[in-house]
Order: sequence, then structure tokens, then C-alpha cells
Amino acid sequence: MKKKLVLVYPNQRWLKDDIVTTWRLDPRTLAVIAAVVRDVVDVEILDANVDNLSPERFREAIAVRQPDYVGVSLLTTEYAPILYQAADIVKDVDPSIVVIAGGVHVTLHYDEVLGHSTIDYCCRGEGEHVLRELLLHLQGKGPLPTSGLVYREGDRIVAQEKAVVEDLAALPWPAYDLIDFQKYCETDARQGANRFPELPGMAMLISRGCPYHCSFCQVASISGRQARVRDPADVVKEIRFVKERYGIRSITFFDDNFFVPVKAMKEFLRLMVREKVDIKWQAAGAAIWVLDEEFLDLMQQSGCVGVTVALESGVERVLHDIVNKPIDRIDQIPDKIDRIHQRGIWVAANFIIGLPGETWEEIRQTVRFAEACRADYVKFYVAVPLHGTRMYEMAKEMGVLGGADGHTSVDWRYGQILSKEWTPKDVSTLRVYEWDRINFSPDRIGRVCEIWGTTVEEINRIRKATRDSLVF
Repeated sequence: MKKKLVLVYPNQRWLKDDIVTTWRLDPRTLAVIAAVVRDVVDVEILDANVDNLSPERFREAIAVRQPDYVGVSLLTTEYAPILYQAADIVKDVDPSIVVIAGGVHVTLHYDEVLGHSTIDYCCRGEGEHVLRELLLHLQGKGPLPTSGLVYREGDRIVAQEKAVVEDLAALPWPAYDLIDFQKYCETDARQGANRFPELPGMAMLISRGCPYHCSFCQVASISGRQARVRDPADVVKEIRFVKERYGIRSITFFDDNFFVPVKAMKEFLRLMVREKVDIKWQAAGAAIWVLDEEFLDLMQQSGCVGVTVALESGVERVLHDIVNKPIDRIDQIPDKIDRIHQRGIWVAANFIIGLPGETWEEIRQTVRFAEACRADYVKFYVAVPLHGTRMYEMAKEMGVLGGADGHTSVDWRYGQILSKEWTPKDVSTLRVYEWDRINFSPDRIGRVCEIWGTTVEEINRIRKATRDSLVF
């Protein structure tokens, strides 16, 4: 009889119900892991987040399933307390259950995670193969993994190098039979520009890693600098499958940098066109500097309706000296956005304010550029110096890390950097009110409603909730 593994998303609402960051997570992440390990263990997937399980109901769900192993996945450090809460509940059900943690927070803060006695192992990096090898080892069928595992050895913590899946083609499709996939597709995972273009829709990620060196980004510390992409033909085959099986009409691609590597991604779009896949899609993260005319034509022909471009700043000094973004001429950005518009594709643009070493005038200049760059919708983020990034090290070196003892919390509403010219409160307030002023003026709010797929009344409710959620 096989041992039993339950893969878990804890419920974000155990910590807070946040209009900014509480959203439905992609079940395909856990379903891929399940597909990798299902030959060595029986697997169930328990998404306490999508089912909005209370801690008590989560406890009951674990008790009923009687697992030997529980794998808990956590995306961001902002929600770290729910990882520890889930592990505590599992061990309270049965102390003999082996608890294995994974995800972005675990990869970057594994020492903190293993400081919690109810967590037995951490998967560091891309954990699909790591987990399989660990499960075999725990059953006496193989050695410990040689990379990607963090574990205790007596009083010390042993941290292997992070694991990277070099060949994404080696990963199977998600185990769709282990999830009620339809319930993830009938409503949007989140509100805003990165919703599904049409329902039923789905989230998808077909690449990992990024070759660029943006100072604020954790991707290199998680997935490495080598951009890898699944076999384009296999992705097209999976899209056809979900269209036929679940009636999927649209996809939001949440790749960190969807159009990289360029050659493989162009081939993917050519296949979408050649095989007449006929599906609407948008990319939630894109490098505008790689979007040449061929890319733009392929986007239009393959069903692209929108793209979010990462511009970050309207000041070249900030882009080059602080962010390290490979945008050489910001004055050319409006023309690039116009060329995207010419293909009938909307454009959202991301900006970051409150960076270490940024002046108040540079922040204001970025806001002015955001308003004038011709994007249909703009998003402002306050700079959060995340662990494992160059920005974090930069802020430490400059002595401008906010928070007690020079440590920052992770909350995307609030400024994290100190400056002689502005305060974190200045930046946090500016972000909310300039986002509101630029996007929802009478001449723009109609277009934003189209992109969001909602009404003016709902937009106004979200605007007020966003203002109300900013509490000092």
C-alpha cells in the first residue's frame, strides 16, 4: 500500500483579506508536483485558499485524509504566518506526519522556516524532482536529494544549493484529474488588468528564469538567470486539451518575462497561429525592449488582447543606476506603446517609486511620465527591498532600510525605504492617489473598465477600498 501525500495551499484569509494581494492561486502548480510524484505516493490536493477553509475545517480535512506527508506551498513572505499555522495544525492532528515546505518564501528564507519545529524539510528552488527524491528516501528507496533540500542534522541546518529544472520538457502536464479545475476557470482569479480576458479562463506559466539583472527582482534567486521555456508544441497541445475538456476561452500568462527567450517564444506564437488555436490571451509581465515588429504581428495574429510592460521609472538615471533596467531610451517608449496599440492590443505599464537613492523630483518625474507614456492603465508599486535582491543589499549598504533593526516587512501598500527628501508615508500616499487620479479621470475610466471587465460602480468601490486600506 502506497504512502499518502497531501499537497496544500493554506488560506491567505487566515492572515488577512487584502484587496491588494489576496487572490486565487494557480492550482496547476500543485498539480504538476502531483504528476511528478504520483507513481511513488498516493496524492491529494487540498486548496484551503480557493475553498476558503477556516483553520478548524482545514484541521478536519487533514484528519480525514490521514496523510503520511503534507507538502505546504507558500508564494510570498507577506503571508508567511499561514505557512507556520498550517504546519502547526498538521502536527497537532498527528505529530508523525512529515511536513515539507516549498515555494518562494521557503526558497529565500529556509533558515527561518526550519526554525519552526513543526516543519521537517524545505524544498529550495524548483522542487518537483527534489520532492520526488525526498519521498523515495523517506520510504527507504533511495538517497537524499543532492540539491534543493534543506534539513536538520542534529543542531545544525544543512542547506543544499537551490534546485533548478534545466529541461522543462521533462516535467509532465498537471494532474488535472486531481483538481476540480472548472471552479478555477469560471470566475477571475483577481480583479484588475490581469484578469482572464474571457471566461472560462485560466492562468498559465510556460517559462522560468530571467537573464536580466533588475535590482528589485527575486527571480534570479529563485529560478536562476537562464530563461527556459517548455516545448512550444507541447504547450499548444495542452492549450487544445483545456479548450476541449474545460471550454477555456482565454489565458493569462503569468511568466516573469513572457517574451524571453525570444526565439522559443516566437516559435510558440507561430505555432498558435499556424494551428489556429483561436484563444484570447494576455501577458502579465513583458520586456518592452524585445517587442520588435515580428513579435507584435505574431501577438496580434495569435489572439493577444493585452500586455503589461515593466517600465519601472520615467527617469533614465534611476533605470540605469538603481533599477538596472535595459531600457536605453525612455523617450521611445510612447512610440513603442503606439505600435502595440496599432495591433488592437491594450497596454498596462508598471512603475516603482520610493527606490533607494531616488529623489523626490525623480519620483514626481516618473509619475508624470506614467501619465504621458500612452499606456491604457498604469500601476504604481512602492519599492520593497526583497531578500535575495540587489536592491536589498543596496538599501543595507546605504543605511536606508526601514523597519525595526534595519529589517523590512513585506506589504505592498507601504514604503520600505528611508530618505532625507521623503518619508515612506509620502510615497505610500502618493502611490494610491496618483494611481487613482491618472487611471480614473473622465477620459480614461471607460477604457479601464473595458480592460478590467467591470463597471464604473465596481471600479469606484475598488478605488475607495484601496484608499481605505492605506492606514498609518
